[in-house]
Amino acid sequence: MKITNNIYPNHNLANETERGDNLGIDFIISSIFGLTAVVIYFATVEYGSHIPFKNKAIAFSIYIAVRFVYYFIFELWFSRTPGKFQTQTIVVNKNGGKPNIIQLLIRNIVRFISITSGISDDERAVHDEASNTFVIQDSDLKKIELKRFWHLLTTMAIGLLWMYYILRT
Repeated sequence: MKITNNIYPNHNLANETERGDNLGIDFIISSIFGLTAVVIYFATVEYGSHIPFKNKAIAFSIYIAVRFVYYFIFELWFSRTPGKFQTQTIVVNKNGGKPNIIQLLIRNIVRFISITSGISDDERAVHDEASNTFVIQDSDLKKIELKRFWHLLTTMAIGLLWMYYILRT
């Protein structure tokens, strides 16, 4: 995906660096939530059991479902995920407005079923094309620094790991 803004001149598309930063930030945050949900499930529902072979499908399903909800809820409420807040980018429809719920469902389903989601001959990712959405850069958007958020997430992750360890013994 090479952003030239030649195909969609009416949109200030986010560049490859911003898209990569969005992916990295959101992957880490959503994975922390997903893995935390898996640990909580096995610590409470399975009563502290280890993850046996037959339950790995359950663990993977929980992980993917939590990550899907993360993207869907943030994009539904704000049209932005924490990664997009950091890079001052936003998801919009073809008219520059907020995408509707159907567009967001399509966008997020395709995001998770397409292994090559970021590879495209177009200036948009596969999930953007399928949902007819755009990720644009807007320097007027509020930017949040994620240092405090990272600190909070790290503290929560360490606390949850300790809780898992205590429940397991």
